[in-house]
Amino acid sequence: MLTKWLTAYMLFFVVVQCFAGNIHTGLFAFPIGFALAVAAIAVLYVLERERGQAKWLVAMRSPKMACALLSLTTAACIAVGSVPSLSPFSTSWPFVALLVALAMHLTLIVIHRLRSFSLKRDGAFMAVHGGLWLALACGLVGAADTSELRTMVTTDHETTRAFDPQGRAVPLPYALQLRDFSIERNKADGSPTQYAATVAIDGKPTRLAVNSPYQMSMSEDIYLMSFDARGSQANRVSCVLQIVRQPLKYPMLAGIVLLLAGVVFNLKRLI
Repeated sequence: MLTKWLTAYMLFFVVVQCFAGNIHTGLFAFPIGFALAVAAIAVLYVLERERGQAKWLVAMRSPKMACALLSLTTAACIAVGSVPSLSPFSTSWPFVALLVALAMHLTLIVIHRLRSFSLKRDGAFMAVHGGLWLALACGLVGAADTSELRTMVTTDHETTRAFDPQGRAVPLPYALQLRDFSIERNKADGSPTQYAATVAIDGKPTRLAVNSPYQMSMSEDIYLMSFDARGSQANRVSCVLQIVRQPLKYPMLAGIVLLLAGVVFNLKRLI
């Protein structure tokens, strides 16, 4: 029965994909995505409280369902990560529906266990499942509000706009201008080993280096991506910056930390 339900569920969204194409994530930007998530949690809470022993709800939170959903999700993620041409699949209806089903499964488990929660008995279990739920929920809800922009900065003038992956201009709430640039080179062959730049953000000098971004806020980071050296002087260099906005980055990281803490605690109990 479980296999039939899951197969029917996935086939439905395969049909939707054929007619509607990939999901336009912008439709679920805040507050729409947040409101849908809250509504879904409320509905699942009521169902679990009122009909927690119904066969289909028991099946939804069963270990078999967990194995099936995790196996399918892992296989899909490996396929998307290994084959670049499959990257659009990450915004397809079947893939998102699979993640939503996993989030619903975890929600039911967490709600069910909270109804008779004991810290000593359920602490590690809730850390693992609650951490995974938090990371997944933040990833789903925050995906529509996550963006990656790129802009080029020079010493000639301030930059107040960036461009999204589709080439559309996006205004920035601050001004960027390159002040200084330096390159560390390999003594053997002269190839660049590290480069850094001083960028003025609204007139305030800020140091950026490869793998060392500047944190504009809790949800926005600025990375130094590349440079174009058109001459030997610093004022003949331009740098490409990447601006990454992730509103739910830290709640997602908190979920991952909670998940790892639960795994470590479980391992200690087994040793």
